[in-house]
Amino acid sequence: PASQKPLLTWSLIALNFFVFLYQLSLSGSANQMLINEFGVKPSVFFEMRDFHTIITSAFMHAGWMHLLSNMLFLYIYGDNIESYLGRINFLIFYILGGVSAALLQAFFSGGVDVPMIGASGCIAAIMGAYYVLYPKAKINVFLWFFIFIQFIKVPANIVLLMWIIGQFISAAGGSYSGVAYFAHIGGFLFGYLAIQYFFKEYVKKARVITNYEVVEDNDLPISRKNKSQGLTKDD
Repeated sequence: PASQKPLLTWSLIALNFFVFLYQLSLSGSANQMLINEFGVKPSVFFEMRDFHTIITSAFMHAGWMHLLSNMLFLYIYGDNIESYLGRINFLIFYILGGVSAALLQAFFSGGVDVPMIGASGCIAAIMGAYYVLYPKAKINVFLWFFIFIQFIKVPANIVLLMWIIGQFISAAGGSYSGVAYFAHIGGFLFGYLAIQYFFKEYVKKARVITNYEVVEDNDLPISRKNKSQGLTKDD
């Protein structure tokens, strides 16, 4: 669990919702103009201009499902990374994750200079860091098999590994579906590497704190149990 309130994570979620609600208030053509103006295009890196779109694009989304899925992942993984990096470092990490995501997507754009929007790359960086810091943390996974519906707890390293493998498979398919798979990969790889080599002092700290065992009352020596059981300090 996070050791402090994740104010920055909550603020990022709120800002994403605010921007999306503004998008909804626009007509279809006006919203497309907004995306064309503030979405990040591959040409940003090749023509060396409009760098502000790398940041502005991360707060725009294409629809409710795009927004809600991104914010769900940010809510699940963001608080722990913010807690151990600190708010300033977390913000820097978040932005650099978005830059790395946009850069790799641009590299594999194949000359298609269309704007990219969404916080997926930034959040993928957080997921890459989470994979390193909390590999054994349990994640609730929704399981639906015919008529059987259940939530099961799965280690984070398995959940995140399956996710990133899925991104590689989808990217290798070569078909353009409107999803920036290489941005997801770029963000994840940045998070995985940066948390180990540029923010490495936090790795040991996080692993020490999260590597614990739950001890039940029955496992304690009788002299250390609660005094409400009729024992004193000297018993």
